[in-house]
Amino acid sequence: MTDLIRIVYISRATFATANPDDGVEPTVSRILSTSRTNNRKNGLVGMLYYGDGCFFQCLEGETSKVQALYKTLLKDPRHKDLKILASEPIKRLSFPDWSMKYVPVDEHMCKLLEEHGFEHFDPYRFDHHLVERVMQLLQGVPDPTIPPVEGRASAPARTVLAAGLPTQTDTLAPAAASGSAKLSLAISIAALVISVIALVLVLSRL
Repeated sequence: MTDLIRIVYISRATFATANPDDGVEPTVSRILSTSRTNNRKNGLVGMLYYGDGCFFQCLEGETSKVQALYKTLLKDPRHKDLKILASEPIKRLSFPDWSMKYVPVDEHMCKLLEEHGFEHFDPYRFDHHLVERVMQLLQGVPDPTIPPVEGRASAPARTVLAAGLPTQTDTLAPAAASGSAKLSLAISIAALVISVIALVLVLSRL
């Protein structure tokens, strides 16, 4: 039986936040790209939230691999003050479709923080209950940075890329449908022409 574990940890960014061009802070975007590549290789999954200079991240996978990754993260100069909020064995991966899901700051998180008396995102002050609430929120919010073709997302979720462009599958689907409609129309017109010709021939013999 596979030994699986989940850890939830937080940290503070050591870099100055830059204005994003595509909705994601540039350094965070690079972290996402690297994490997705490495996690796929190691069979790990995760979720990442970044707000007000703080990271909130969940990692799941084989215990030895998750622990090895965390040791590597401790040495990453892009963040500091790493703290594990939760560490527990699990029977199955909670979000197997995502090598690293990114959740942006949105009104849902802002509302949750406001309900608990927070003016900004400060996970170092979260209690166990709020950590669970944040985890539930992160699982339910879609990742805007990539189409979820990694897993089994529903068809509507695959229609938009980070750049707002349709995927290849969604682009080709309307064309195929249009081609089928044109073919059906051509067949109908041909049948109608044949019927008219047959009627003319019958009338000419009368």
